[in-house]
Amino acid sequence: MGPRIEEQLDVYDFVGFWKRVLINFIDFLILIFPTYLLERISVSAAESAGSAFPLFIQFVLLMAFNVFMVVRYGGTPGRLLLGARIVDENGRYPLLRQALIRDSFIIVNSFLAVIVGLNTEALSSIPSSLVNWSPLAADLNAFIGWVVVVDCLFIAFTPRKRALHDLMARTYVVNKTALDRYQTGKFIA
Repeated sequence: MGPRIEEQLDVYDFVGFWKRVLINFIDFLILIFPTYLLERISVSAAESAGSAFPLFIQFVLLMAFNVFMVVRYGGTPGRLLLGARIVDENGRYPLLRQALIRDSFIIVNSFLAVIVGLNTEALSSIPSSLVNWSPLAADLNAFIGWVVVVDCLFIAFTPRKRALHDLMARTYVVNKTALDRYQTGKFIA
């Protein structure tokens, strides 16, 4: 495709901190009801089966949905609605490996949250050795939470508004109109 995207796009073509906050809020609003239903079904199935396995199925489904959306469409529903896309340095949607790296903090945080959730009263009938790991998982989850905060702060202080997870995955979050210009060769030199 030629020159790298960061060399061809203006700094204002990259999506900044506050727009990303709005994107995450829209994603939250869109996914809260389906996630709640999946949670209720998973907890009920876990109680009925006396196993934590359905809770991990829920975790895998939610993470798979997010990774699929990024690889296939270049973003989550909120990004798509607000005209933002996640791309690599050549303006293509991320590969599976890049999407997994981008979401690594969220994946670890969510996995630990499932383990912490096993120690709730609602799941008291599940005989699981994972419950013993709940205090450690809670501490690790708190630490990862701070890592996520620092990750997000990178957006405000990096030249192309990249979070730590963007740097790790070698991705950018750009406005769709700028991406279209780049892909058609009508970029600003």
